[in-house]
Amino acid sequence: MIPAMPARRLEDRIRELCARALIEKGPSFCATIHELQNAIQEHVLKISNLTTLATVAGRPHLVRERREG
Repeated sequence: MIPAMPARRLEDRIRELCARALIEKGPSFCATIHELQNAIQEHVLKISNLTTLATVAGRPHLVRERREG
């Protein structure tokens, strides 16, 4: 099992959980998948709130795209 490390960002936590899900088996796999589902739901909610803020409240400057490259 990969030791849990505190993630600075939600996206980092999702990546970590995906990596853990690939190698875990049994009850720890189920727990990781459940945690991953919760993290994805949290991410969707944050993106939804930002989108609403940008479109309804007319504050598009609050939505930043974070891409490397």
